[in-house]
Order: sequence, then C-alpha cells, then structure tokens
Amino acid sequence: MVSLKDRKSLVITLLMPAVLTTILGFAFSGVMGGSASIGEAKIAVVEMGSRQEDMARIKKAIEDAAARGLIKEELRDEILDLVPETDFQDILYTEVLGNSEVKKFLTYEIMDRDKAIQALERGEITAVVVIPEKFLYNTFLNLAMPFKNPVEIEVIKHPNYTLKGGMVEGILRGFTDALAAGIIAKNTLLEAAIENNVGEKAYEGLESITRDIFNVRVREIDFRRTTEEGRKPISSFQYYAVGMAVMFILYAASDGAHYAIDEVRNSTYSRVLLANAGLFRIFASRFISTTLFTLIQVTILMLYSKLAFRIEWGPPSGVMPLTMLLAVAIGGLSVLLSSINLRLKDNRASLVFQAVFIQFSALVGGSFFPVGSVPIMKAIGGMTVNGAALEGYLKLMRGYQLSDIAGVLSTLAVVTAVCFTAGTYIASGVRE
Repeated sequence: MVSLKDRKSLVITLLMPAVLTTILGFAFSGVMGGSASIGEAKIAVVEMGSRQEDMARIKKAIEDAAARGLIKEELRDEILDLVPETDFQDILYTEVLGNSEVKKFLTYEIMDRDKAIQALERGEITAVVVIPEKFLYNTFLNLAMPFKNPVEIEVIKHPNYTLKGGMVEGILRGFTDALAAGIIAKNTLLEAAIENNVGEKAYEGLESITRDIFNVRVREIDFRRTTEEGRKPISSFQYYAVGMAVMFILYAASDGAHYAIDEVRNSTYSRVLLANAGLFRIFASRFISTTLFTLIQVTILMLYSKLAFRIEWGPPSGVMPLTMLLAVAIGGLSVLLSSINLRLKDNRASLVFQAVFIQFSALVGGSFFPVGSVPIMKAIGGMTVNGAALEGYLKLMRGYQLSDIAGVLSTLAVVTAVCFTAGTYIASGVRE
C-alpha cells in the first residue's frame, strides 16, 4: 500500500501517538488514578434508613433506659432535649453539603440506591454516598449512651473521576471525623466520671460535647472507600494511549483521500475509468486499503503501549470487534473525503479535515482531556468516530464487556454507512 511507503504519514500516525502517550502519561500520572476531570462534582446520597424512624428509636431507647432504672427521670428529660440537636443527617445536608463554599464545586441529590448506581455507571455523577440504616440511632447511642455501635458511611467513587472523588471523600471524612471526636470525648468523660464515682453527673457535660462536636478532629467512625464494583480505575497512560491512538488514526482517512488526487494526477484514475472498473470498485479499493492500514496502525500502538507500559486494552472479545468497526469507520471517512477531493479536483477537503476537523474532533471527543463533566462536549464527542471509540476502549479497560459498548459499535456502524453512501453519491459522474 502507498501508505506504508509514505514516511511522513508513518511518522504522524505511528511515531507521534507513541511519543505523546509517553509524555502525557508521565505528565498526568500524579493526578490520574482514573482520569482527571474538571468542573463541578455531582454526588448522589442514598439513605438506607429512615430519619423519622431513627428519631423514634432514639426516644424509645431513652424511655426504656429510664424505665429500667439505667438513668434517672431528670436525666431522661435532659437527654430527650438533646435529641433534636443530634439530627446529624440534617447537619450533613445543611451545614456540610449545603455550606456556601462547598456548593461552589459540589452538588448533591438524594436518590435510591439502584438509581444512584445506574447514574454512577453512566458517568453522570462523581460518587455515591451511602448513609447506612440506623445511622442516626447508632450515632446518638454512641454519643449519648454507654454504647459503641458500629457506624460506617460508604463512598462509591466513579473510577474516571479520581480528583473530584477525592474531594468528596475529604468532605465526608471531615464530617465523620467530627462525629468520631464527639464519641471519643464522651467515652473519656464517662470513664473519668466512673472512676470518680460521679457517673450520673457526667451526662451534664454531654450537651456541650454535642454543641462543640465539630471543633475536634479525631477519627474513630469507620470510613470505607470503594470503587464501583467490578470496575477498574483508568491510569493516565491508559487514557492517553487510547486518546492519542483514536486521534491520530483520523490522519489515515485524510491521507487516503490525498492519495486519490495523486491517482488523478498520474492518470491512474482515468485508466481505471477507461477499463470500465466502475466507481464502486474504485471506492471499495480506497475503503479496503484505508481500513487495513488503520488496523495495522491500531495494532502497533496497542503492542507498544502493552510492552512499554503494560497496558491491557480489555477482553479480546470486546477489543477486536471495536477495533474492526473503528477501522471500517475510518475507511468510510476516507471514501467521503476522497469523493469531495475528486469533485473539487484538489486536496482542499483533506487539508481542511487535518487542520480543523481532526483538532475539533479530538477536543470534543476527549483525546486531550476527559470531557465527562462538560455535557455539550460529551454529547458532541460521542457522535464522532474518535469520541465513540475512546468511550468504548475505556469501558473495556474498566472491565465492561462487548454488550456494554453496543451503543459505541452502533455509532461507528452508522458513521461508516453514512460516509460510504455519501461519498459514492458525491463522486457519481465525476470524470477527470
């Protein structure tokens, strides 16, 4: 193929993506455990229990303790007075997540668990914060009574939003640290009081502990961090290996169109027409040659990334069909550009495609940086060849299967059909 003899084309399509993957991979390795992202963090809060039921349980526990003589009647009344002030779930919403400074970069929505996990899988939110059942009840008992019930807030982060996920984690950690500090202060107070035989008077200090709970920074409540079940985070090397590969394969389409004009200039095109080969055969040849070159190009880049950075592109059952459809889509683009060049009788279409379209497509498609938090770019990029392919490869790297990228495959198939059909129509009747 002519493409394999074109040194300039080989440098652009093979060497440049390998070099840029290396540079960008190292440059962003410090900030991308998954992929770095920008903009506002959106989280879903899942309440596994009922705040009203917890409040009822708290009051019942206090009444039962008084009935059994564990606390005196006057102490019961004092503790009951503390109950409205210990709605820590409301404090989380109003004082923490609702803080004016926090709201500048974080928004939340209360969802049920299934809906939240689905939104997380679609990349619509940064993380899911799961407040466990009996959260208020157990926290109050830990704080106000001589009990220690386990309390665990779970944060499930999307593997592609490491920076924003870390931000959410830090905010929740501060909240749980404050609660834990109050529990430790309570335990210290009660232990000291019991040693001095003034246990009943210890409860008189609980109100001040509750009011000052956010001024102490000691952690005891367990804060568990997990990643979306069954999914893997994306490293900077993985992200940019894919991003650069799907960007630079677009040059194969423009190069193929450029060769079409060369065929006109050296009379190859005229000889084909005189031989009655037919327009379809001409474009079928261009389509097949560009598709094969793209397959070779992507395979070489995959091998380089695997050998240099040990990057796994995903299960072969998903990677092979995606790569084949991607190559076919590039072949379709080459047919469309070739037909426009033949109609114009020069390389203007190829030059505009290289100078403008490839750069724009790479930008909105996510080759330069993740666009998940910019809805309009994500929507436009998902309709481009490189944007759709990027999404598909990243999903496979994270552990998804072929069925999970059906939408990506459909996009590439539609692009191929539209480009090939439009290219054939535009070039119909073209003669030297």
